[in-house]
Amino acid sequence: MKFFIVLCAVIAMAAAQWTPKSKEELLKFREECFKSENVPQAVIEKLNNRQYDEDLGQEARCYIRCIGLKSEIWDDTNGYDLERSYQNLISTGFEVSKENLQKCITPNTDNDDKCTWAAKNLKCLWTNKYVTKKQKIIKNIFTLNKLCLL
Repeated sequence: MKFFIVLCAVIAMAAAQWTPKSKEELLKFREECFKSENVPQAVIEKLNNRQYDEDLGQEARCYIRCIGLKSEIWDDTNGYDLERSYQNLISTGFEVSKENLQKCITPNTDNDDKCTWAAKNLKCLWTNKYVTKKQKIIKNIFTLNKLCLL
């Protein structure tokens, strides 16, 4: 019984120590995953433009999984972690609701390989426009100044 209590405490501490990844860390993970998954340059350009409307190939799907694994928002048993995914997106300048995340973070009911499962969830978020980039404050101030001059 004591072992079980200690194990639960260790797991809780490990979960509590996770923090969202910085933009710099995510950029590093991107480069590592592009390389490790041998993603072709043409596909990299489509991924950079969030063009998920077509099948980009197994390399791209595994790249998406790789990013999730490195940023610790994905695991191969449970898929994307809703709370971690939310925190990571918000901290890196995106807008998303947990409700919309929940619509796309789904169990692997089709028994897809892990790369396909990860990619399907991400594709759902982008194609349904559940995730958007926050407007930068400077851009908004510039626009406001421009309007005031008219």
